Order: sequence, then structure tokens, then C-alpha cells
Amino acid sequence: MRRLLKWLSAGLAVVAIVAVMGVLAGYAALTSTVPAASGAIDIAGLSAPARVVVDAHGIPHIEAADRNDGARALGYLHARDRLWQMHVLRMVAQGRLSEMFGKPTVDTDVFLRTLDIAGASRASFAALSPEGQAELTAYAAGVNAYLGRRTGLFETTLPPEFLILGVTPQPWEPWQSVAILKVMALTLDSNMEDEITRMALAARGLSPREIEDLLPYDAKDSPPPLPDLRSLYEFRVRSERSEAPPAGLAWAIGVTASNNWVVAGSRTESGKPLLANDPHLGLTSPSVFYLAHLAFAEAGQARNIIGGTLPGTPLYLLGRNDRIGWGLTTTNLDSQDLFVERLNPDNANQYLTPQGWRDFEREEIEVVVKGERPVRFTRRLTRHGPVLPDKYRGLADILPVGHVAALQWVSLAADDTTVDGARAIGVARSVDDFLAAVRKVVAPMQSMVVADVDGNIALVAPGRVPLRHAANQIEGRAPVPGWLALYDWQGWLDFEALPRIVNPADGALATANGNWMPPDYPHFIAYDWDEPFRQSRVEELVIGAEEKHSARSMAAIQADTFSPALAAFRDQALAQLEQGAGQDAAMLAALRAWDGHMLAERPEPLIVTAWWRHFGEALLKDDLGSDFARFAKGSIEPVLNILRGRQSRDWCDDIATQPVESCGHILARALGATLEELRAAQGDGWRQWRWGRAHVAFGEHRPFSSVGPLARFFTVAPESAGGSYTLLRGRTDFREPEPYRNVHSSAYRGWYDFADLDRSQFIISTGQSGHFLSPHYDDLAQPWAKVEYVPMTTKRSEYEAGAEGTWMFNPGR
Repeated sequence: MRRLLKWLSAGLAVVAIVAVMGVLAGYAALTSTVPAASGAIDIAGLSAPARVVVDAHGIPHIEAADRNDGARALGYLHARDRLWQMHVLRMVAQGRLSEMFGKPTVDTDVFLRTLDIAGASRASFAALSPEGQAELTAYAAGVNAYLGRRTGLFETTLPPEFLILGVTPQPWEPWQSVAILKVMALTLDSNMEDEITRMALAARGLSPREIEDLLPYDAKDSPPPLPDLRSLYEFRVRSERSEAPPAGLAWAIGVTASNNWVVAGSRTESGKPLLANDPHLGLTSPSVFYLAHLAFAEAGQARNIIGGTLPGTPLYLLGRNDRIGWGLTTTNLDSQDLFVERLNPDNANQYLTPQGWRDFEREEIEVVVKGERPVRFTRRLTRHGPVLPDKYRGLADILPVGHVAALQWVSLAADDTTVDGARAIGVARSVDDFLAAVRKVVAPMQSMVVADVDGNIALVAPGRVPLRHAANQIEGRAPVPGWLALYDWQGWLDFEALPRIVNPADGALATANGNWMPPDYPHFIAYDWDEPFRQSRVEELVIGAEEKHSARSMAAIQADTFSPALAAFRDQALAQLEQGAGQDAAMLAALRAWDGHMLAERPEPLIVTAWWRHFGEALLKDDLGSDFARFAKGSIEPVLNILRGRQSRDWCDDIATQPVESCGHILARALGATLEELRAAQGDGWRQWRWGRAHVAFGEHRPFSSVGPLARFFTVAPESAGGSYTLLRGRTDFREPEPYRNVHSSAYRGWYDFADLDRSQFIISTGQSGHFLSPHYDDLAQPWAKVEYVPMTTKRSEYEAGAEGTWMFNPGR
């Protein structure tokens, strides 16, 4: 026995040594993929050597002969620091996620292949100017220079994700940069989600007024009454419908939020404009944006562009140059319409048009699935656009029998020249130049603020706006009959008629995804704006400020944690709460005294948010059944309207029980569920509960945030303040396993001081690198969470001070 134990011990020791050696070898292999701080490489096509100084924050300052050389260098740097992120995005665009991730993403791929973003992107690349095509081609050459570079003896070619998953990337193609922009448009353009929700509610039997209770309009809008969809369509009877929650995609779309504003010199301490921007997107590790600076020559003049670039493209989407600065928020243009197409009962390959039956355009598609057999389906195309999959958002259960839904969407245009517009913005020299540049923008529509060194400011929303027939009373709010010409788009709004404000008398402009249209603006843009709280707050702090603005006020407004929505819910909830046993008087007094600020160290924001969550579910789930999933993310405006008595029916009564419940009763029940949940999560003493502990800024890595052993290495998740309705945005999604974490926030923050543009500051939500072992993977996360910034300078003496390295890119064959 001793001999056996001795042999086993020796064997285990050998296994342990081998395991340790394997771990060390694996760690050595992974660390060898972390980019070096300095070096030199040849890149074919460069017209002259390019120098890149990497500053202390990992931000590259590219000194190139011209813009195309700068694009080559940026392509190399993006690939070096963000190749996995870029690869995932282009696989999204092509509907090829399942080649990497297997069966869980098949439905997402079917949806994406149905849209054919890749086809629209190839066509749009061909529609670009020669200069635009040349820049995308130069960028692709830079990416491919990284992929094809010579590596050292122990250096691996690819980042860790490729090694772990066994994925080999193909060379980058120029059209894929166009596709990246269209993928971003898919995450921002969201009206079809509201259309499907309205139809689902009508199919469940709700009236137009009841639907409006749950999807209220902005107070500034006066839409025509929504026609009763039950009179347009013969919906299935309830017993024929599934009560399974409607299926969506592998990631959220239609979650829009951002802030931007600009103030003229008449409203600032310096007498020069100030501009600020923080675009909000789903938080990812690494951040959606990558900070960069390009110094180059154009027409014999030195030029600088600095700001947030979008990996996968050479574009500086946010930032400034030497003379102008600009910022973007999503306008929420109604750029999508769903058309209900009637199938020919005698020939399922035909659908009805105003001229009679027409054949679908059909294409057989194969989705390659890792570890599984390929999935095949038939893509069908109508005169309006592609037919959406039956599984998408439960369409098969909503649509009348013998009908399908086709999507018409501006971003599927084959002549999308948005890249040309974005390129022209980067080199614009004045507000007038900027307004001329955005003529090329097609989609997605963004509310753009701009200022120049001469003191001009403006706000414009460029893009292709569909015109709808004056007799179309649905006006983009719900799916329409595709066989009636009344509902067809009638063309596009002229550029001169797009929303714009130049040099306003009050010297300030601000947007936050709400309805900022001038009071007399005559054209339809949208009815499905973001909830109005942030728009009202930013107008109050920027336009309504009595003090003159400064760099300090720009940062303070971006750091604003006051939630008018949660404060209003607290007031209504406490006023109507039915008193009951077990309620803590001291806690209720603390809630009553709470100032409405969503501070990370306080318990009140957590208690009120959880109370809202549980009340919203108790309020609506009994009425909506499986369709409650369409609201489960959390929307507070309909909840407030119901508590204020602005409703068409009694939503507080639980229809599953015999007695008639009041809102106060449901609030008491929800408060009890809240306290039970929070005690289990953070302990018995409510005074020790902390919002920041629950509200971590969850930077999701795709896919390793979902892989238990790897999640802690790849996920960046600092505690954060703010909330769903604060300017310091920290959107929660109550459908998440951790319902109070921050999943949607500012991927980038910046403010630009026109008294001295090199005093401007910016930051992103993680770090510059996409490599989890790099010191720059998460080094900006804590400063970002504290609403701190890093210098946004184009002065060589400043970015060279403390720089961590220099790269030389030399012309190669």
C-alpha cells in the first residue's frame, strides 16, 4: 500500500508539474500576444514613414503624411488593439456568428442574413466617392498588415480569443467598414420594436387607448388617434397563440440614449463656445470607441483630428479638429416600417400588391453552425424589403394566419454614402462646412451639435427621412397592410427641410434623445422618442442655467446623478402606499427625505429602483401575460401615468384575483418583495445597502462574459452611480440575471473648450486595449466611473511627455 501511495504521489506530482508547466506555457503564450510599447514595421502603400507616439493612457498620436497614410496606420493599430471586437462585428454584419459560437446564435444569424446587411454594405461601398473608397481600402491594408506581420520566436499572431476558440480571421475587406456602420445603425434604429409591441397588444385585445397607456406619446406631440388594429387585421384567437416569451436576438437592439449640448460664447465665462457629448451604448469590454489622434497634411496645411474612432472603420465619429468640434446623439427617427404582406392562399410563393399577386424574390441561405449541421432557410424579399423570420419577436403568434411581415428600413439602402459624410465632417473648417458635409449622411440619423472657433454653433439632424402619405393615420406606429398603396413611402424629405437650428438667440442647444424639434417644425420625424426625463433635465441645466458656463459646468452636467423619474415615482409611491405590518418607518422616512440623486454609496436609489421594478411587474404582468416580456426591461413613464390617474382603465387591479386591488395595495406588495430581494442580496440592515454594489457598469465581453471560468478575466465592471433616467446614464435592464447592473451607459465622454481646444478632455469606459492582460484593458474604467477625464491634446510636447512608446511605420512593398 505504501508503495502504491508512493507511486500515486509521484504520479500526481508529475501531473501537477505538467499542469503547472502547461499553465505557465499557456500564460506565456497569452502574454506574448500583448502588443509591445515600441517597434517598427513595414506597411505596403504608405507614401512616407508614419510615426505613432503612444501616450501614457495608451492613446496613439499618429503623425502621417496624408489622410490615407493615417488610415493605414489606424487600421494597423485597431487590429493590434481591437481585432477580436472588429471580427465579431463583421461576423454580425454577415450573419456568421454561429460559425464561432454554435447553436445559441443560429436565430440571430437567420435574422441578420435575412436583412442582408453585407449585401447593402457592398453596394454602398461601390456608391462612395473615389476618395472614400481609397480611405477604406487604405484602412483595410493597415488591418491586413497586422494580420500578415512577421512575429517573434515566441509571439503568436492573434489575440487570445482567437486562440481559445480556434478561430482564424480572413483578411479585412474595405466594404466591411461600411458594414460596421450599418451594424451600429441596427442597434440604434428601433421603431420596428415599438410597432411589433403595438400589434402584439392589439392581438391580445387591447384598444388603441389602452395601448397608449403603455406606450405614451411625448407631451409635445399631437399624433392622430391610432386606428384600431383589430379592425385592420383578423388576429388569431387567444387559444391559438403561444404564451412563450417572444424571442429576440443574442444582443439588445433599440436601446437608445445619449446626451450632447453646445453653448455659444455669449453664455460662457471665456466668451468662446463649449461643447459636450456622451453617447450611450450597450457597455462592452473593450469599449465601443477607441481614442486616437491623427496629425497630417492637406493642401499644404497641417491638420489634426482627435476623438473617438470606431474600430473596424477609419472614421473619427466623435471629437474635434483644429477649428470645429461635434457630438452625436440618436434622434430616434422613424426610419423603419413593417408591412404585413398577405400570402396567396393558392400559391405561398406570392404576396398581394396594389397591382395583384407578385412572386417573392427568393434566395436559399445556408448558416454554418460550429459543431452542428448547417441550417438552411429561404430568404424572401418583397417590394418593401425582406420578410422577417417568424420567430423574431413572436411574429408567428401575432400576425394573422396567411400573412408575413416585411421590413423597409433606410439603413438597407444600397447607395448609403454616410462614410463620405463622416469623412467630410472630420476636415470641416466651420459650421457652414459641417452643414455641407452632412448632406452625404443617410443613416442612422443623429442629432449633431457643432461649434467652430469663430463662435458659431448649430444643431442638425441629417439623414434620409421617409415621407408618408397624409392619409396614413398609422404614421409609423404599427405594422401596415402591404397590399394598400396608401401606406407606401412617398419619397424622402429634402435636405433643406431637415431639423436644424443655427446660432439660436438664447445661445444654447441640447439633446438627449427626446423631442427637441422646434415648436413650429412641420415634418414628421418620430412619435417613439426616448422617455422625456433626460431631455427635460439637460434643457434645464444647459439652456436654463443662469450662471455662465465653463469647463467645470460641462463636467458637472455630465456627472449629474439626479433622477427626476425615480424622485417622481418615490413621491407617488409613498403617497399611495397602503400601510401594512412589517414596514420599516425609519426606512420610509429615509426614502421621503432622499434628494433623488443616484449615488453609488447610498441605499435609497437601490430601494426605489427595486420597488419600481417589482411594482411594474405586479401592475402589468397579469394583464399582458407573455407580452409582459416586451416591457420587462423597465419603463417608468407608463407607471407614473397610471399612478397619476392618467389611464384608460384600472391597471392596478390584479385580474387573476377576486378582490379589486388598489394601487396602494400593489405598492405594498411590491415593497415587501423588494425588501425580501435586497435582504437576500445585501444583508438584513437596509442602511448598509449600496446602489453601487448592485449597479456595476457591466462591460460585456462577447462571448467570455458568459463563460464562468473566463468571465472574471474578460469582464470590466466598476461600481457606478447614475441610473436609467439621469444624465450620468446607467441604464438597468430588469430582464438581466442581475437586474440592477448598469448595462447601457456612456461609451465615450468628452467636452471641448474653444478658448483653447487643447484643454479639451475625453475618456472611454474601459481602456484602449482589447487584450485582457494589457495594462490598458481597464485602466480608464475607474476614472470613467468617477467622471474623470484624460487630456485631449494635439500638441506634440504634451503627448510625448510621459509617453510609453513610439512605433515607426515605414513604406513597404
